[in-house]
Amino acid sequence: MASEKNGGSYRDMLGEILTKREYEEMVKGYDILGNIAILDIPKSLRKKEKKIADIIMKIHPSVKTVMAKAGAISGKLRIRGFRHVAGEKNKIATYRENNCVFKFDITRTFFSNRLSFERKRIVDLVKDKEKVLVLFSGVGPFSVEIAKAHPGCKVVGVELNKYASKAAEENVVLNKVTNVKCINADVRKATSKLKNSADRMIVPMPTASLGFLDEISVYAKKRAVVHLYSFGAAETVFADIADRLGKHAKANDYNIQIISKRVVGSYSSREIEVVIDYIIKK
Repeated sequence: MASEKNGGSYRDMLGEILTKREYEEMVKGYDILGNIAILDIPKSLRKKEKKIADIIMKIHPSVKTVMAKAGAISGKLRIRGFRHVAGEKNKIATYRENNCVFKFDITRTFFSNRLSFERKRIVDLVKDKEKVLVLFSGVGPFSVEIAKAHPGCKVVGVELNKYASKAAEENVVLNKVTNVKCINADVRKATSKLKNSADRMIVPMPTASLGFLDEISVYAKKRAVVHLYSFGAAETVFADIADRLGKHAKANDYNIQIISKRVVGSYSSREIEVVIDYIIKK
């Protein structure tokens, strides 16, 4: 949930319009992407969503539009449907994070503000003059933030979604960075351009990252750091990922060294999102 101004006023004000059962159903809360707030609201509360939206806009004066999620993320382009709830009928978010600003149409691309800590964490790990490759780079948050903090680095972002890749190019200009290249391509089909190119690789595609281990190993230099995001059962996810990585390394004649692992957040009642940082040694 987004951070709240005025203490716990959101919860207090929500309690005034919802029954105890309805309040418990609202545990998912909302996210704020600059001028747009996004509600995750159950069907049972649709009749009260306008009142909930009004509360959010009262607490956060910078929010001018409230949208509600309308369906799950789907397809290769990771698109989700949204429904306008209150405020201006606008789909373009202007979102600021880690001294950078991003503009994008929330209905045409995937974006998660819940990875802001991860983006800052990796920015702090990057070393000057590294060649950094971001797979599934979206509108450029990892690419731009790394490039701005490390002007001596060369950063390449690969994104299949044509709109997102174009928005990333615009965000590069918006943030006045010159060391980012945006490639609109399928990650699997960019082999000739990216082979043995990366000192560090970021793979923020938790639903499918483990299906791209071939590409990750090909794009890595003889020694490269990989930040791989994935979903899995809380009890076994780290062991399962380590097993997949180890088997792939053995079958393809390289070695890996896992250097860190952490939980990013909850995905569902049974699954969590995690990141594993590891070194590829060819």
